[in-house]
Amino acid sequence: MKGLQKHSHKDREKIIKEIIPLIKKKFGKKLIALAAQASFVRNEDFDYSDLELIAFVRERPRGKNWTMGKIRNGLLVELIWATNDSYIKTVKEPNPDWFLSGSDKLLPLINKPFINRLNNYKVKNLKNKCYRQIIHYFGDLQESTAKVLNAIKKKNKLGIPLLLFDMCRYMLIILSFLNQEPYTTFAKSVEEAQKFKKKPPHFNDLLQIVIEGEYQNFNKLQKIVEQVFTEFEDIFDELGFDLYYDNIDPNKPMKRRV
Repeated sequence: MKGLQKHSHKDREKIIKEIIPLIKKKFGKKLIALAAQASFVRNEDFDYSDLELIAFVRERPRGKNWTMGKIRNGLLVELIWATNDSYIKTVKEPNPDWFLSGSDKLLPLINKPFINRLNNYKVKNLKNKCYRQIIHYFGDLQESTAKVLNAIKKKNKLGIPLLLFDMCRYMLIILSFLNQEPYTTFAKSVEEAQKFKKKPPHFNDLLQIVIEGEYQNFNKLQKIVEQVFTEFEDIFDELGFDLYYDNIDPNKPMKRRV
C-alpha cells in the first residue's frame, strides 16, 4: 500500500516542524495563529491517522480554496485556513456539522493565547441552537427510516446493511444535538451515544442489532425500527417540536418552530 504507511506520533511531530516555516511563507503577515487538531491533539493518533492543522488568517481570500490535503509517504497531511469568525461559526457554534466539529480541541503551535481563547469559547443559548439542528435533520431521519422499512418489505438483504447504517447515522446525529454533546470522533459515536441520558428507551437495543450484524432477521428489525422511531417522536412531542404538516402547499411557509 503505497498510499498508506505507518507513522508514529513522533513522525507527525517532525512533519509539524517541517511544515511550520512553509505555512509562514505562504501566509506571511496574514497569519495570526497555527494549531494542530483531531487525533494528534488527543494523543490518539495511530498507525494510519492523518495529521490535521489549522492556520488562522486575518481575512478570507476571495475565490480561493481554503484547504490543502497532500499524501506524502503514505500520510495524509491536511491544512485548513480560517478566520477567527469563520472557525467559531463552523466549529464552535451549533451547525449541521457540530455533532462532530463541536468537540474540536486545538493544540497551539503559534500564538498560544489566541488558540486558548478559542478552546475556551462558550456557546450561548446552546440548547435552543441544538434543537434547531434537530429540526434540520428530522426530515433525513424520516426518509432514511422509510427506506429501511421499504427494504424490509422487499426482503432486500443486499441493501439493508447500508440503509440501516445510514438511518442509524442520522439517529446518532440527532442524539448528539438532543443531549447537546458532540462526539469525540465518528468512530466513538456509538459508544458515546449509548451513554447519553436522553435517548429512545430501545435505542441501545437497535444498536446491538447493528453491532452484532443481526439485521437479516427482518421481523425483529422491523419491530425495533418502528419502536425506536416512535420513541423519537414521543421525545420530540414532549419538547414541543412542531414536525409535521396538515398541508402540502408550497405557498405556505415551512415550520421551523422549536
